[in-house]
Amino acid sequence: MASREELKDYQILGACVQSILDGFGHFTLLASKILLESGLGTVDKQGDGLAELDPATWYPLDRFLAAFSRVGAEFGDITLRQVGIQIPKKAVLPPEFHADIHTAFKTMDMGYHLNHARKGVQMGNTMTNEMLEGIGHFHTKPVAGKKQIIVEVDTPYPCAFDEGIVLGLAQRLEPTATSVHDRKTCRKRGDDICYHIVSWK
Repeated sequence: MASREELKDYQILGACVQSILDGFGHFTLLASKILLESGLGTVDKQGDGLAELDPATWYPLDRFLAAFSRVGAEFGDITLRQVGIQIPKKAVLPPEFHADIHTAFKTMDMGYHLNHARKGVQMGNTMTNEMLEGIGHFHTKPVAGKKQIIVEVDTPYPCAFDEGIVLGLAQRLEPTATSVHDRKTCRKRGDDICYHIVSWK
């Protein structure tokens, strides 16, 4: 996976950056401090110290990842996971996403690329079904005969954050859904891939 230095030409949509604020719940001032010190957003006009973000603006991905490093170091995986859960509520999603949980996960990788840009060019194209490379993928595979989907992830994000995205996405379509991180491989330990197992009733 590309290093943060190699991702300087990449951006993320402001709507997704907003997820850090949402993931902190009532502690948005703490989240705002991290975002602003990472060079993301501007201070609110009221002077309360809150970060203001334009949901339609592209923000530098390397700065966003720097903010994640701080969130993980200072608040841990639980907060990273909570931030990830917010992403499907804010992100741009493919038109067919809401059909059912299988369609949602089938289109997940395109959704991921729609919310990123390389040199200002959106990385996903739903008309041609093409995606630009460089930020990894969410590959998904349904388990035959079970209400279960395996999600293979190799993004530059913390695995706890990705785990939250997977759970948040699943619960939008199936409220009973759960997600378990298969610990056989984990990017946090230096592996290339994480696997998340999604199940629902």
